[in-house]
Amino acid sequence: MKSPLRYLPNALSLLRIALIPVIFWLSLTHQHLAALVVFCVGALSDLLDGWVAQKFGLQSRFGSYLDPVADRLYILCLIPLLWHLGAISSTYTVLVITRFTIQLSAFPVLLWWLKKNFYAKPGWLSRSAMLIAFLILGMGFADQVAIERFDESSAAENIFDSTMEALTVIGCILEIWVLMKFTPRYWDIVRGRADTFE
Repeated sequence: MKSPLRYLPNALSLLRIALIPVIFWLSLTHQHLAALVVFCVGALSDLLDGWVAQKFGLQSRFGSYLDPVADRLYILCLIPLLWHLGAISSTYTVLVITRFTIQLSAFPVLLWWLKKNFYAKPGWLSRSAMLIAFLILGMGFADQVAIERFDESSAAENIFDSTMEALTVIGCILEIWVLMKFTPRYWDIVRGRADTFE
């Protein structure tokens, strides 16, 4: 009998997607601390699903597609919310939406339309850009809590703003870099010259 644990990595990925409307509702009803906590639960699920899959040998083809899709949907849906709340810069928002839209298009275009299988093996660049995206979103939700609880002219607020600006600059550079690497690789996979996204 197969262990029910085999479903856990995919369940964690699906949980991340299911939390998106919850975070929207909490943010738009000004329950910012709860929104931050739920966001952190979703971000933690991203770490756990990969760890559980590797630790217990539960990797699957479906899971290798679901995990990156869940990550990108999570950020792609939440970043416009934080932009609307004034917590994230327009430039970074546009770059992330552009990259993730192009990357998510690979699934219907390659798998369903062109019937081409591909592999996703994210390298350090893609992982770094994703980590920065999660950090920026987390700080965006934390900023909403800070606005309610702290004086805007406090030293802590100034440090927070400077950190957010630095992360945003790094995030913009990484997003452009990932796009410059991903787009030609996408074209190579379409033409059958490669089969792996890195």
